[in-house]
Amino acid sequence: MKEIRFLAISLLVALSMGFSSCATNIPISLLCNEQHIEIYINEEYVGRGLINYVVPKGTDYINVSCKENGIEIYNRNYYVKGKKNQLFELDIPKDYRYSSGQQIKPQIK
Repeated sequence: MKEIRFLAISLLVALSMGFSSCATNIPISLLCNEQHIEIYINEEYVGRGLINYVVPKGTDYINVSCKENGIEIYNRNYYVKGKKNQLFELDIPKDYRYSSGQQIKPQIK
């Protein structure tokens, strides 16, 4: 009887460890070579240049946007599930155009 109880508890512990490992935090990195560009993840400012970010568990996609002088110049969704320790390079276009036809050129500081 004790052996069955021990096996049942062992099986329960093994299963709970297996399920918890399926939904863990995912560390990723983002790189923007233009140091003056502000990087946002899910509308939260995270920095400039090389960013190390931990994606909360259970998240499959993140929204990355970039701003220059308060104007959004880049916006993209990234699939991050299973991309542990992946480097995402942000390729910002050199000439920015908006639907109004206005063109904005990056200002180097």
